Amino acid sequence: MTDGVDIAEQVERLLEAPIRAIGCRLLEVQFHTGNRAVLRLIVDREPAIGLDELGAVSELAGRILDVEDPIPQAYSLEVSSPGLFRPLRERRHFEQSLGKLARLTLAPEVLPERRQRTLRGVLVAVEGDALRVEAEGETMNIPLDGIQAAKLDPDL
Repeated sequence: MTDGVDIAEQVERLLEAPIRAIGCRLLEVQFHTGNRAVLRLIVDREPAIGLDELGAVSELAGRILDVEDPIPQAYSLEVSSPGLFRPLRERRHFEQSLGKLARLTLAPEVLPERRQRTLRGVLVAVEGDALRVEAEGETMNIPLDGIQAAKLDPDL
């Protein structure tokens, strides 16, 4: 039987290029089962995504999923924006957010000279297995596997 991760990966392969073709970017696909199955698409575009774009993605995704039928059960489709304080979970999330302010929670062994585990700075680059961040007047290289949690943290 196919699990939620396999379904999410399959849906991402099916939808990434068509969503890009209408000017949006597929950030994440989540598939959850429980009382009811839910397929959630997190999409964005620059400078910002609006209700019209979310509706267009929903319609496009619904048509493609109806034809390709990658999910063997009934489910609800949800399409949403990531929000201003979007979580950064995967390498590609950091790569898509370069130049933006983020708040990182670091593992204790990362930058042990710092007393605070939270760091706020601009994401500069992802190189190899490290994230380069400008924070507190300096540039820091932080191992991606040393980041316990991260989210965008824009100045409002």
